[in-house]
Amino acid sequence: MSAEHHIAAAWKSYRQAKPRQGVEHAQRAVEADPDDGEGWYVLGCNLERAGRLRDADRNFMRAEETKHNPAGAPWRVSWSRFQRSVQSAASALPDDLRGALDEVTLVMADYAEPYIIQEYEDPELLGLFEGATRADRDGLHGMVSPRIHLWRRSHEHACASAKEFDEEIRQTLHHELGHYLGFDEGDLERLGLD
Repeated sequence: MSAEHHIAAAWKSYRQAKPRQGVEHAQRAVEADPDDGEGWYVLGCNLERAGRLRDADRNFMRAEETKHNPAGAPWRVSWSRFQRSVQSAASALPDDLRGALDEVTLVMADYAEPYIIQEYEDPELLGLFEGATRADRDGLHGMVSPRIHLWRRSHEHACASAKEFDEEIRQTLHHELGHYLGFDEGDLERLGLD
């Protein structure tokens, strides 16, 4: 099988929270094409998800040095730093939007649960709004309360500095809050929240 096939299988395993299988596929990918950064990167992601951060970071550094598809190493932050960044982004909201944020449950985690992202192609979603929008919530009893999910590891993977991390958290929080307020992707793009 090709490196590309193993990379796809490694991403699928990563999304399904099966990092051991993901590591096996990614190792086959880098054996087949050691010059492709995506293979090393997905190997790092699966090792990280398996709790092997040092091994993961070695593979992320290797992904940066490849000839094809180089990928940057993640900007690591502690859990408390992640929480402070989210709190800062929430505090920076205008008063009316801060009130809307009080109406949703904010869920912070390292990774998305597989059932939450199963319909999305992107294995590295930064956040997600789940539940009824503000306009629909009164008529929908018994449904999941509105939630905004934010994931630390995917934000780390998307950023190369503390400033970039904080900005990405702010952008993701505003974007997902926009979904709660009823804006679709086109509306959010026009508002600069894409």
